[in-house]
Amino acid sequence: MTDGDVIPRRDRNATIRRAFIDSLPVLMGYTTMGFVAGVLLAAKGDVVLSPLWGFLSSALWVTGTMSIAGVGEIAQRTSWAAFALMTLAVNFRYAFYGFTMLSRWKDVPFFRKAYLILMLTDENYALEAACQIRDPRRNLLYCTVLSALNHSYWVVGVTVGAIVVVVLGHVVDPDRLRGWTNGMEFSMAALFLVIFTDQIRSRFRATR
Repeated sequence: MTDGDVIPRRDRNATIRRAFIDSLPVLMGYTTMGFVAGVLLAAKGDVVLSPLWGFLSSALWVTGTMSIAGVGEIAQRTSWAAFALMTLAVNFRYAFYGFTMLSRWKDVPFFRKAYLILMLTDENYALEAACQIRDPRRNLLYCTVLSALNHSYWVVGVTVGAIVVVVLGHVVDPDRLRGWTNGMEFSMAALFLVIFTDQIRSRFRATR
């Protein structure tokens, strides 16, 4: 299944615009949480990590929960086997997200389908599952654009956070810098709860 070549330009632009508008709440959350995750990742260990680690981890590791739990594990030099097991346990629920979307994406090329499933975070799944676009081509375009936008928000947030730590590391004592990160893990969890609560309220209003 393709989208851009068969969807009329007007409908394609409207679909992209809708995906962008729907992604704006996620933009606020992902850039903020990503920034905190980047700061934690770069500053929590014995040495300040390169921003490249922030970029690579955010590009390949799109999960806020693991960004909270994983920072401490990385700082403690947990074995790769234990880290992989923890990742599986924490993110197992995402497999069920993918299963529920397989029928919708059954004719989608393999690599595109794999990317869409990989991007099924809580926020993406909530928006994509609630999407009322009936045309399967436009629906696929919406999901693809939404996933790419939200992915980019996360990557930018984490990378900028890591860069800020590196810049401050040249003018601030690293131990003092690490002290500033105390409590940031809680702020990420709190922000996730705020977003989740807002989604529940929106669903409740829609069903009234």
